[in-house]
Amino acid sequence: MSVTTLSRWSGGDSDAVTANVQHAKYILEKLGAEAVQLSQINTGRHAGQWLVSVRYPDWETFGKVKQAVAADPRSEIPVADAGPAPALTDRAIIVSIDL
Repeated sequence: MSVTTLSRWSGGDSDAVTANVQHAKYILEKLGAEAVQLSQINTGRHAGQWLVSVRYPDWETFGKVKQAVAADPRSEIPVADAGPAPALTDRAIIVSIDL
């Protein structure tokens, strides 16, 4: 059963947002995340916003990664450096169902 966080962001410079998520990907995967993906929403009421998804293999790894990031200020994700700072507009945690 995997655990995925979905964070939706509004604003920010495309190059800076991409660089920041690449940095986050390096940190989070090093700590145990399975995958980090950046997407831009192209249709609907959230068009233009960024969607960052991070997948963890299970709740235990999710917790370990969150604890490690919170305990080490060097692993902080530099969202504020993304030009005009993007604003977090929504966050969800999705848990897969093994079929």
